[in-house]
Amino acid sequence: MAFYRKKRRKVGPSKNDEKVRRSQNAEDNERAAGTLSSRFPALRSLQVKVSIATPQGVVLEESEETYGPNDPFFLEADCPGSCGSGSYDFAVLIAQSLENLQDRGAAQLVCAEASYSGAPGAVCGCIAKCEFVAEVAPS
Repeated sequence: MAFYRKKRRKVGPSKNDEKVRRSQNAEDNERAAGTLSSRFPALRSLQVKVSIATPQGVVLEESEETYGPNDPFFLEADCPGSCGSGSYDFAVLIAQSLENLQDRGAAQLVCAEASYSGAPGAVCGCIAKCEFVAEVAPS
């Protein structure tokens, strides 16, 4: 007769606890970012267009959003590429342009996370292009 052992419980937080923690971290990051009007009082709105493509040029994702003065200044996008965990943070680049009094601009970021498809040590390489147009209140 075969003997079966009771399955041992994994030590550490459950998947649900980890999911709740990630959600809380995301909310905390949005609150810490502040609103658009608190960072840039003269700004009425910010229109952001993001396009993410593979290194070969195939477009994986495109989005266009308009942010109002009371929206959080949290401009981050997840990489839909083969890495599974990459992200792009456009808030820093857009903030630099707005601080230099530029009402429009563009930025390009490359995902440097490890890729799970292909040779060992390969990076994802997806390219995110961000264009923005800011509407500034007349002085």
